[in-house]
Amino acid sequence: MRSDHPHETEVIGDFWEYPLAFGDTLSSHEWVPLHINRLLTSRFVARALAEGRRADIGTALLLWCEAFRQDPAGTLPDNDFELARLAGFGADIEGWRAARAGALYGWRETHIVNEDSASDNPRLGHPMIAGIARDMHRRKRGRDQARTEGAKAVARTRVKKKLLEINCTRAAESADVVTAIADWLGERDLYITSDNVRAAFEATRGGPKLVQFQ
Repeated sequence: MRSDHPHETEVIGDFWEYPLAFGDTLSSHEWVPLHINRLLTSRFVARALAEGRRADIGTALLLWCEAFRQDPAGTLPDNDFELARLAGFGADIEGWRAARAGALYGWRETHIVNEDSASDNPRLGHPMIAGIARDMHRRKRGRDQARTEGAKAVARTRVKKKLLEINCTRAAESADVVTAIADWLGERDLYITSDNVRAAFEATRGGPKLVQFQ
């Protein structure tokens, strides 16, 4: 079944492969969009109001928020003890079970692509929540990549400066050499000092690999 909503993921029959894998989280992410028009006009809200189960709406919102903090982002554990805790029921398992059907409206079992590494951790997913989690994870990954590239650019600038200080002018003028030295130092988590840059230059040029840790 293909969704008409861009933030939903496609569910085909009884098998649904979740768009994120274990390890794909939104750690250090403080917000996600809330599509208020879709929520207010949803079958979930209409049903909860019609059946006099307004509390299910609040419980569902708690679980939605918790889902974005899970691994993978946007999923929930298919375990009543864990769900009761996440939904604020604590040790009241029976209270949670009475609310489960309403609070988990639209949630279903989902297949995680690398679930063999966590076979004892079955997950639930919701097409709309999954779509939001997927989009936010892409944004996060883009920001992380931008930060990484920015840090690499700063490192290359510092390496070039150090090469000039130690009179390696030709090396400083070569983007390939500067990048190789910066990568070599970064892989070893070494400071960009004159001695370490000199050692990295020798190592990347095939010379003796002597490093002074400073």
